[in-house]
Amino acid sequence: MGKWTTIKVPKDVYSQFKAMREKYGKATWRVLLESISFYDQITRKTALKAELPDIEKISWYITKLATSFGAFKENPSEQNLEYLRRRVKELRERLGVDASALLVLAEKYMKTKDILEARKLRTDLNAAFKMVIKELLTKSFLEEQQ
Repeated sequence: MGKWTTIKVPKDVYSQFKAMREKYGKATWRVLLESISFYDQITRKTALKAELPDIEKISWYITKLATSFGAFKENPSEQNLEYLRRRVKELRERLGVDASALLVLAEKYMKTKDILEARKLRTDLNAAFKMVIKELLTKSFLEEQQ
């Protein structure tokens, strides 16, 4: 460890370190070191999160939407439709992107019994999904240009 030194801290702060030392069975210097490390990690993560480029956020929402969309196409159930609804709501509320056309088509697709109409709706669903992705990417690109 090297040389030792003394630091001045208010008595109530020392009491907190002493209580933590006793609670965790560690030396006071170890509790202090771990507290500093924890503080450093928290402030670094918060700063990094604030500095995330828009493309990181957009790619996260694209991944979430693609996962819900794929699950719905694989198994058009009420539960998977609800997951898709949540993703569309997130896009509208958090990014200002309207993907309601995707939901309208998904609801129609789920209700249809006609095989030919289902095929057409599936194609339309794919096109609507791609349009939402294009809008998200365009939005990201335009925001980065500003």
